[in-house]
Amino acid sequence: MPHYSLENLRVHTQKVRLESSRLLSKHGQELGEAFHKFSERFSQLESEPKSVTRNVRMLLACKFLNHIYAALLLSESGMIVDSILCERNALETLAFHWLVCLDPLEAEIYNQSSRIQPVDVRRKLEKLGVEVSSLRDLYASASEVSHVGRASERFQSQLESPNSWQLMIGGAFSDRDIDEMFKFLPVLMHLFWVPQIKTS
Repeated sequence: MPHYSLENLRVHTQKVRLESSRLLSKHGQELGEAFHKFSERFSQLESEPKSVTRNVRMLLACKFLNHIYAALLLSESGMIVDSILCERNALETLAFHWLVCLDPLEAEIYNQSSRIQPVDVRRKLEKLGVEVSSLRDLYASASEVSHVGRASERFQSQLESPNSWQLMIGGAFSDRDIDEMFKFLPVLMHLFWVPQIKTS
């Protein structure tokens, strides 16, 4: 059987998930509360009168939650770069949701547009007085890691000795990286609903 067969990769993933379960338990309460509160807010939105704005916000909430859940599953499986890609997609969705919350006319633009550029969304948010520097930094960091290049190498290979590297096909357990993602995802979930307006 080939070394990297689907069967072998699935066995490998189960081993990584088993190792990750300790970290998932450690952050289980925060993650559980974040999903619970998100569900409550979504139900409130769902109960609002039907409108383009409400419908677009519901679509964005669905898209955002799917990205977050995918990031959680991928992190748990040791697929950190792919998890970061989902995080970056969640950040894009969060930013546009903020824009729709502050300027409901943007829902109409969404309804008629085929593609919305993240940089345009951030510029519009800045004009509305939203603090976007953290979002911009997080997005840039996630992009650097997810693009092909040296920045993502440590997620794909591991130094075993001065002259020996191991490629991490199928992902790998990384206590630090998985722990960080499990801490960060609930924060993003809470931020989704409330645009961060500058105070100064």
